Amino acid sequence: MTLPDNIFTRHLCRLCLAGIGSELIPAFLRTRLLNTLGASLEPSACIWPGCHLRSTNITMGRESFINVGFFFDGAARLTIGNNVRVGQFLSVVTATHDVGPAEQRCTIEAVLGDVVIEDGCWIGLNVTILPGVTIAKGCVIGAGSLVTKSTEPNGLYIGSPARRLRELPPGKPEKGKGRTAERVPSPFPSTQRAGATAE
Repeated sequence: MTLPDNIFTRHLCRLCLAGIGSELIPAFLRTRLLNTLGASLEPSACIWPGCHLRSTNITMGRESFINVGFFFDGAARLTIGNNVRVGQFLSVVTATHDVGPAEQRCTIEAVLGDVVIEDGCWIGLNVTILPGVTIAKGCVIGAGSLVTKSTEPNGLYIGSPARRLRELPPGKPEKGKGRTAERVPSPFPSTQRAGATAE
């Protein structure tokens, strides 16, 4: 959902969005507030403090996490799948401009493009994603990358512009192979299993 047409309601919504990234707002409450304002976030989705959202035109799937400093211009839709992990200072830009004549290279009318981050992706520190990009499932985007074009599934992409450096294995690793990590209790109340206790 984009911001409402009514001027008063629109400014009230912007005021709420301006404060929603505050350190004083717990992650689970931020998710609920964004849904109240028109976003579509699963209860287990989490956006960390320091975010700057220009609209609630965002969808997030189960167990997806965005770290501090997230910027979303909100001009078009951002869709994030399940089990996505995002490092600090991700910028998602969904509006650009055509190149005009020499008198004014940046044309006035905006050109919009939805951004999609599919299931299982890992986005590194300080990544920028440009309008119309789909990051296919199972991809890793290296720190500092500028993603200008859509990716193919299960690849490591690094650089400015981001290029595919190598293939990543699809699916789960075979038993006894690959790196494993100890599962830690979730810090978010909505993701606690029945009977589980946080340490």
